[in-house]
Amino acid sequence: MERPVRSLKTELHTPTRIAIPQQLGCALEQRQSCCDGIGYRLKANGSLTQAVICECVMKCQSCFGLNRRMVNGVSKPCHTPAPARVASLLNAAYLPARYSAAKLDSFSNFSGNGREVVNRVSQWMREFDIENPKGLVLGGSVGVGKTFLLVAIAKNFANKGISVRFVDFFQLLLELKAGYARDKNDSTVLNEAIAVDVLFIDELGKGRNSDWELSILDQLVMGRYNQNKVIITSTNYDFKPSDRVNMSNGSLDEKRPGNFELDRFESLEARIGSRIYSRLVETSDLIELTGEDYRKRNLAEKIQPSRGVRR
Repeated sequence: MERPVRSLKTELHTPTRIAIPQQLGCALEQRQSCCDGIGYRLKANGSLTQAVICECVMKCQSCFGLNRRMVNGVSKPCHTPAPARVASLLNAAYLPARYSAAKLDSFSNFSGNGREVVNRVSQWMREFDIENPKGLVLGGSVGVGKTFLLVAIAKNFANKGISVRFVDFFQLLLELKAGYARDKNDSTVLNEAIAVDVLFIDELGKGRNSDWELSILDQLVMGRYNQNKVIITSTNYDFKPSDRVNMSNGSLDEKRPGNFELDRFESLEARIGSRIYSRLVETSDLIELTGEDYRKRNLAEKIQPSRGVRR
């Protein structure tokens, strides 16, 4: 009888080992091909880009879509900012659907100084500080890729949790005019554009350049200036008055044959006024992008007859 008693005592005093299930890997860490590990996917919704949470996040066995999991007994976020937060920022940004796939490393118009500009923009993005921000003005001819770069920058900022808003200046004016028909004033639309962390304006200077249009632009620029908030913008107009046309005889500069663009012979300052231009120069880096119009180049490639085909 002694042996069973000793055996029983041993069992009672031996600590029981409880099998603890191994922490399952986070779906974002696995960088699945469905979303490449960012937790959301982009798709076109009419003319705008829409961000939707990827199924891999919703089905994640580590956080079950909550973006929080236990690490050494402490609840921690899987990723900061959460994919849901980034998706919300992107959906509020009004990014054009045509450029939903835009990324800085996928820029491909290197017929001019594109490589240099991409490197400069990359450096500017690395140095960007939301507490002490520096704006950016991208100048250049039509079709060189300015809008592509603006959207790529906006997406990068949203991924960091920075709220952004993209507006085509001409479309903004149309939106404001449409508001008048519904007895809405300018403040609702303008306040949204002023309040966002970073405002992106495409086609700065476009329009009829009326007093009303300039007053709207002045409200945007000065409203953000007074709050230490910057603007990222693109324009077809020169930073300085152009000397490429002799206005007395209308002759083109020989260095740019066949590249007549009326927009490019009026300075940005002349279009938007010295007061607004001065604020942009004070708060922004100015970069000019050169190169071929990729739209015309793509069209030429489409209509070019295939070699070796008899007609």
